[in-house]
Order: sequence, then structure tokens, then C-alpha cells
Amino acid sequence: MQINGYSRVRQLFFSVVMGLLPDTQQKISGPGSLCKAVDLLTQQDVHSVLLVTTPGMIKRGTLDELLTGLAAQGIQAHLYSDVLPDPTDECAAACAQRYNEGSCQALLAVGGGSVIDCAKIAGALAINPGASVADISGFMRVKKRLPYFIAVPTTAGTGSEVTAGAVITNVSNHVKHPVNDLRLVPMVAILDPCLTVSMPANLTAYTGIDALSHAVEAYTNRFSQQKTRQAACQAVQAIFANLPRAYEHGLDMQARTALLEASYDAGYAITHNYVGYVHAISHAVGALYGLPHGYINAVLMSHVLQKYGSAVYKPLAELACCAGVAKDGASAQHNAMAFIDALNKLNERFGIPRSLAELAQKDFDLIATRALAEGNPTYPVPVIWDKQDIIEVLEAVARG
Repeated sequence: MQINGYSRVRQLFFSVVMGLLPDTQQKISGPGSLCKAVDLLTQQDVHSVLLVTTPGMIKRGTLDELLTGLAAQGIQAHLYSDVLPDPTDECAAACAQRYNEGSCQALLAVGGGSVIDCAKIAGALAINPGASVADISGFMRVKKRLPYFIAVPTTAGTGSEVTAGAVITNVSNHVKHPVNDLRLVPMVAILDPCLTVSMPANLTAYTGIDALSHAVEAYTNRFSQQKTRQAACQAVQAIFANLPRAYEHGLDMQARTALLEASYDAGYAITHNYVGYVHAISHAVGALYGLPHGYINAVLMSHVLQKYGSAVYKPLAELACCAGVAKDGASAQHNAMAFIDALNKLNERFGIPRSLAELAQKDFDLIATRALAEGNPTYPVPVIWDKQDIIEVLEAVARG
């Protein structure tokens, strides 16, 4: 009980502080906005930039216009593209080494959450010589501000372009380490929907549900500020309205644009009020089984929300209104259940099951231990759980 009391006081303090901080990040949106990165770097008098991306982006020629523009301005682009789907400490260290070898002055990350997270950690390592990923893992341990950093997401889900966090996997023990520090927030986020239209339908669904889970957890967590709730509600509304459209019609530019904005809003929400046990469990499961993060979140979310019980009836009922699934005059419990049902129907529409067949009971204790270590005391979850609570959720997820 004393530990829970300490956790709540700590969470309330940080919630109030985050609510008072000014929003300083620059956001640029619209089709073709990727190339505005050239002007931004020129204005910063940057002559050497580390471009973090994927081999596919280079092979498809997606970055040709950007690279031509950089060269025309005398800006040398050093490439790092060896980012794994789940970025590792080794990736981040190699990326930081490339930054230093090129005498780079700025970071430009063009890719999904893995690419942007890798760039964040690499930047932190580059400006903290001699530091390891373990040294900066946890809360507010980066110590120095990152170099000038532009993040350009190519998926609409992680919100990494606006969040103060990154997740990195330790290759030696397969543990995912969250790194949370306001210094990780990129100085500029560029939202170019042209970069997301090539996403396959399943990735569109997984990343969209990932963004939805951000909004839901930030909204249902304790001590949320008005600006957090507003951003989360906007994200939920946009995702319910546009994710099915983008899933079925990948070239729908309007839907793609709306989902990028929703992902940004949801990322903003978790920067100010964190995620919860959905993500804590998901990180532990993903590290063990190598499943897509958004896919795990999609399976977990309704199970976790149901386990919270009456503690989330009111906020879920409010989110049901945002999603357009609430019934006028119905009780908070009824509308909360309507929202959970709507989540399950989204999953069904996208072919996402109610269970994770890969989950092995022998791993439950390890998963629960790691999830609790991540979630407590940082995340202001609706209810503070113990190991048995996590195991009960895992049992429900295993059987569907």
C-alpha cells in the first residue's frame, strides 16, 4: 500500500509538470513535405547530416528528390540503413558511430517507429561519449540535448516523431528497454502522407491500432491533463473514421493524412501522460517472440481494459463518444463495454485474433516480471497491478 501511495504521488507530480510545459516542436504537414527538410537544415547551417532510413526507401527511389536537394545545398548526407524491425542496442551504437565518423551536425530519420527510435538512441549516444544504452535507459537519463533532429514517419502508428520515448532491444538478453526523456523529442516532425500510401494493409492496421492504443492508454491513465485528453480524443475519432478506409483503399490520401495526424496526436498524448500495461506487457511479449508491436497491442488491449473493470468505465465511456459508438442515456458501464466491443470489431475486420497462439505458459512469470518493472511506478495506470494480475491477463490472451 505504501509503494502504491509513493507511485501515485510521483505520477501526479510528473503529470502536473508535463501539463505546464510549453509545446516547442515544429510540425510540418502535407503531401510532398519531406523535401522541406532541405530548407530546415540549410537554415540551421548544417553541412553534414546523418540520414537514418531503411534499404527499401533507398532502393525504391523514395529519397532521390531529398538527396538531390541536399546535395544542391552542399549538405553531405551520410546514410545509416541497417535498422532492424525491432532496433537493437548494437544498431543504435553503429548508427551513433556513423554519425561521429561523418562529423554530422544533425539527424534526419525517415522511416517507421523503429528507424526514428534508433535515431533517437543513436543521437543520445553520440552526444554522451562513452555511454551505453543501459546507461541512458529508464527515465530522464539522457543528460544532454540531442543534435538538431528532424523525424519523418513513414507509418501512422508509433508517434515516435513527437514522443519523448524510444524502445531498444538488448541483443544479449532479448529485453526491450524503454528510454524516456524529453530530450529525445525531435525538434521537427514532418508528416508527409505520400510516404505512407505504400504500406500494406496488415501494416496499416497494426500501426493504426498501435496509435489507438496510445490514445486509449493516455486517456484512461490517472491524472491526465485537458490537452492530453483532447489530443487523445481527436486521435480516437480520426482512427475509427479513417483506419478502415486506409486498410481497404491504401491510396486514399485523405485517410492517410488523417491517420498521420491521429498518430501524432496520440504520440503527443502519451508524451504527456504515458502508456500503461498494454504497452508494458506488449514490450515483454514482443522481445520474447518477435511479433509486431502493433499486432500484440491489438490483441492485448481489450483484455487489459476489461481487467481494469470499473476504474475505466468513465473514461472509456467518454472515448466511446469520441469514437461514435456511445448510446445516448446509457450508463458509463454500458458505453465502456460498447467501446471495448468496437475495438474487438476493428480487430475482426482486420483479421486480428483475440488470442496470441505463441504465448507459452512457461514464460508467463518472466513476462509479468518484466512488464511490472517497466510499468511501476512510472505509468499512471488506472489500477496498479501485481504479478498475478498480469498473469491473469496473459492467461486470457492465451486462450482468447
